[in-house]
Amino acid sequence: MTGRKNAMLTTEDRRWLKGEKVYDGQHAKQQRYQRRRDIRERVYNSMLDFSILVDELNDDEWHEIFGEVVDGGQRWQNADEDLQAAVRDGLAFLLRTVGVATLMRDGQASQGRVPERLFTAALRRAGHRDGLLVESMSLDIEATDVGIPELLEDLQSDESMSAGSLYLLMESGAVETDVVQDCLRDHLLEDDSEEV
Repeated sequence: MTGRKNAMLTTEDRRWLKGEKVYDGQHAKQQRYQRRRDIRERVYNSMLDFSILVDELNDDEWHEIFGEVVDGGQRWQNADEDLQAAVRDGLAFLLRTVGVATLMRDGQASQGRVPERLFTAALRRAGHRDGLLVESMSLDIEATDVGIPELLEDLQSDESMSAGSLYLLMESGAVETDVVQDCLRDHLLEDDSEEV
Protein backbone atom coordinates (compact mmCIF):
# COMPACT_ATOMS: atom_id res chain seq x y z
CA MET A 1 0.00 0.00 0.00
CA THR A 2 2.87 2.42 0.66
CA GLY A 3 4.23 1.85 -2.88
CA ARG A 4 1.29 3.40 -4.75
CA LYS A 5 1.67 6.54 -6.85
CA ASN A 6 1.49 9.88 -5.06
CA ALA A 7 -1.99 11.15 -4.36
CA MET A 8 -3.29 12.98 -1.31
CA LEU A 9 -0.34 11.34 0.46
CA THR A 10 3.07 10.76 -1.06
CA THR A 11 4.86 7.42 -0.73
CA GLU A 12 7.08 8.98 1.95
CA ASP A 13 4.00 10.31 3.81
CA ARG A 14 2.53 6.81 3.87
CA ARG A 15 5.78 5.28 5.09
CA TRP A 16 6.10 7.90 7.84
CA LEU A 17 2.48 7.61 9.00
CA LYS A 18 2.73 3.80 9.14
CA GLY A 19 5.97 4.00 11.16
CA GLU A 20 8.13 2.57 8.37
CA LYS A 21 10.17 5.79 8.13
CA VAL A 22 11.71 7.48 11.14
CA TYR A 23 13.32 10.89 11.29
CA ASP A 24 16.27 11.06 13.61
CA GLY A 25 19.39 13.12 13.88
CA GLN A 26 20.03 16.81 14.18
CA HIS A 27 17.12 18.02 12.02
CA ALA A 28 14.56 15.32 12.90
CA LYS A 29 12.18 17.68 14.70
CA GLN A 30 12.11 20.09 11.76
CA GLN A 31 11.66 17.22 9.28
CA ARG A 32 8.68 15.83 11.22
CA TYR A 33 7.15 19.30 11.43
CA GLN A 34 7.60 19.80 7.68
CA ARG A 35 6.10 16.38 6.91
CA ARG A 36 3.03 17.12 9.08
CA ARG A 37 2.61 20.56 7.49
CA ASP A 38 2.87 19.12 3.96
CA ILE A 39 0.30 16.44 4.77
CA ARG A 40 -2.13 19.01 6.22
CA GLU A 41 -1.75 21.18 3.14
CA ARG A 42 -2.28 18.33 0.67
CA VAL A 43 -5.30 16.95 2.57
CA TYR A 44 -6.87 20.41 2.68
CA ASN A 45 -6.28 21.02 -1.04
CA SER A 46 -7.51 17.53 -1.94
CA MET A 47 -10.73 18.10 -0.02
CA LEU A 48 -11.31 21.32 -1.98
CA ASP A 49 -11.02 19.28 -5.19
CA PHE A 50 -14.08 17.23 -4.22
CA SER A 51 -16.23 20.32 -4.79
CA ILE A 52 -15.10 20.22 -8.42
CA LEU A 53 -15.34 16.44 -8.80
CA VAL A 54 -18.89 16.12 -7.45
CA ASP A 55 -20.14 18.53 -10.14
CA GLU A 56 -17.77 18.06 -13.04
CA LEU A 57 -16.63 14.42 -13.17
CA ASN A 58 -18.70 12.76 -15.88
CA ASP A 59 -20.57 9.55 -15.11
CA ASP A 60 -18.38 7.38 -17.34
CA GLU A 61 -15.24 8.49 -15.50
CA TRP A 62 -17.03 8.10 -12.17
CA HIS A 63 -17.91 4.48 -12.99
CA GLU A 64 -14.41 3.82 -14.37
CA ILE A 65 -12.91 4.86 -11.02
CA PHE A 66 -15.46 3.53 -8.55
CA GLY A 67 -17.43 0.88 -10.40
CA GLU A 68 -21.18 1.02 -9.97
CA VAL A 69 -23.68 0.07 -7.29
CA VAL A 70 -26.38 -2.04 -8.99
CA ASP A 71 -29.36 -4.28 -8.22
CA GLY A 72 -31.17 -1.65 -6.20
CA GLY A 73 -28.10 -0.93 -4.06
CA GLN A 74 -27.46 -4.60 -3.24
CA ARG A 75 -24.22 -5.11 -5.16
CA TRP A 76 -21.11 -3.03 -5.87
CA GLN A 77 -19.91 -3.98 -9.34
CA ASN A 78 -16.34 -3.52 -10.65
CA ALA A 79 -14.89 -2.15 -7.41
CA ASP A 80 -12.07 -4.13 -5.84
CA GLU A 81 -11.88 -4.76 -2.09
CA ASP A 82 -9.13 -2.16 -1.58
CA LEU A 83 -11.29 0.54 -3.16
CA GLN A 84 -14.36 -0.48 -1.16
CA ALA A 85 -12.31 -0.36 2.06
CA ALA A 86 -10.90 3.02 1.03
CA VAL A 87 -14.39 4.45 0.42
CA ARG A 88 -15.51 3.10 3.82
CA ASP A 89 -12.47 4.60 5.53
CA GLY A 90 -12.87 7.86 3.62
CA LEU A 91 -16.45 8.16 4.87
CA ALA A 92 -15.31 7.31 8.40
CA PHE A 93 -12.54 9.93 8.14
CA LEU A 94 -14.97 12.61 7.01
CA LEU A 95 -17.65 11.69 9.54
CA ARG A 96 -15.08 11.81 12.32
CA THR A 97 -13.86 15.14 10.96
CA VAL A 98 -17.31 16.71 11.33
CA GLY A 99 -17.77 15.38 14.86
CA VAL A 100 -20.12 12.44 14.35
CA ALA A 101 -18.88 10.97 17.66
CA THR A 102 -20.89 13.68 19.42
CA LEU A 103 -24.07 12.21 17.94
CA MET A 104 -22.99 8.67 18.76
CA ARG A 105 -22.27 9.54 22.38
CA ASP A 106 -25.56 11.18 23.30
CA GLY A 107 -27.86 9.84 20.57
CA GLN A 108 -30.03 12.97 20.56
CA ALA A 109 -31.16 14.07 17.12
CA SER A 110 -30.92 17.79 16.52
CA GLN A 111 -30.83 19.39 13.09
CA GLY A 112 -28.62 22.18 14.40
CA ARG A 113 -25.49 20.09 14.92
CA VAL A 114 -22.63 20.21 12.46
CA PRO A 115 -22.60 16.46 11.61
CA GLU A 116 -26.32 16.41 10.85
CA ARG A 117 -26.26 19.63 8.84
CA LEU A 118 -23.33 18.45 6.73
CA PHE A 119 -24.69 14.91 6.32
CA THR A 120 -28.06 16.31 5.17
CA ALA A 121 -26.38 18.78 2.81
CA ALA A 122 -24.16 16.02 1.37
CA LEU A 123 -27.17 13.76 0.72
CA ARG A 124 -28.93 16.65 -1.00
CA ARG A 125 -25.86 17.32 -3.20
CA ALA A 126 -25.56 13.63 -4.09
CA GLY A 127 -29.28 13.43 -4.84
CA HIS A 128 -29.14 16.59 -6.93
CA ARG A 129 -26.40 15.06 -9.09
CA ASP A 130 -28.80 12.18 -9.92
CA GLY A 131 -31.88 14.36 -10.32
CA LEU A 132 -33.37 13.63 -6.89
CA LEU A 133 -34.74 16.08 -4.36
CA VAL A 134 -34.01 14.96 -0.80
CA GLU A 135 -37.03 16.19 1.11
CA SER A 136 -36.31 14.69 4.49
CA MET A 137 -33.72 12.58 6.21
CA SER A 138 -33.31 11.05 9.63
CA LEU A 139 -30.17 9.69 11.19
CA ASP A 140 -30.54 7.25 14.07
CA ILE A 141 -27.33 6.04 15.71
CA GLU A 142 -27.02 3.62 18.60
CA ALA A 143 -23.50 3.36 19.96
CA THR A 144 -21.74 2.35 23.15
CA ASP A 145 -18.73 4.26 24.41
CA VAL A 146 -16.18 1.47 24.87
CA GLY A 147 -12.61 2.48 25.50
CA ILE A 148 -9.81 0.52 23.85
CA PRO A 149 -7.71 0.41 27.06
CA GLU A 150 -10.62 -1.18 28.95
CA LEU A 151 -11.12 -3.75 26.18
CA LEU A 152 -7.42 -4.62 26.27
CA GLU A 153 -7.67 -5.10 30.04
CA ASP A 154 -10.66 -7.42 29.55
CA LEU A 155 -8.73 -9.39 26.95
CA GLN A 156 -5.69 -9.76 29.21
CA SER A 157 -7.80 -10.78 32.22
CA ASP A 158 -9.49 -13.63 30.30
CA GLU A 159 -12.81 -11.77 30.64
CA SER A 160 -15.52 -12.96 28.21
CA MET A 161 -15.78 -10.55 25.28
CA SER A 162 -18.44 -9.96 22.65
CA ALA A 163 -17.72 -10.37 18.95
CA GLY A 164 -18.28 -6.63 18.57
CA SER A 165 -15.62 -5.84 21.19
CA LEU A 166 -13.12 -8.13 19.47
CA TYR A 167 -13.96 -6.52 16.14
CA LEU A 168 -13.43 -3.05 17.63
CA LEU A 169 -10.01 -4.08 18.94
CA MET A 170 -8.98 -5.39 15.53
CA GLU A 171 -10.33 -2.35 13.68
CA SER A 172 -8.56 0.01 16.11
CA GLY A 173 -5.19 -1.60 15.39
CA ALA A 174 -4.70 -2.43 19.08
CA VAL A 175 -4.66 -6.11 18.15
CA GLU A 176 -2.95 -7.39 15.02
CA THR A 177 -5.50 -8.98 12.71
CA ASP A 178 -3.04 -11.54 11.33
CA VAL A 179 -2.30 -12.78 14.89
CA VAL A 180 -6.03 -13.21 15.52
CA GLN A 181 -6.36 -15.06 12.21
CA ASP A 182 -3.50 -17.40 13.17
CA CYS A 183 -5.13 -18.12 16.55
CA LEU A 184 -8.47 -18.86 14.91
CA ARG A 185 -6.81 -21.01 12.27
CA ASP A 186 -4.94 -22.98 14.96
CA HIS A 187 -8.19 -23.42 16.89
CA LEU A 188 -9.98 -24.69 13.78
CA LEU A 189 -7.13 -27.10 13.02
CA GLU A 190 -7.30 -28.45 16.58
CA ASP A 191 -11.06 -28.99 16.26
CA ASP A 192 -10.58 -30.79 12.93
CA SER A 193 -7.92 -33.09 14.34
CA GLU A 194 -10.13 -33.97 17.33
CA GLU A 195 -12.95 -35.02 15.00
CA VAL A 196 -10.70 -37.50 13.14
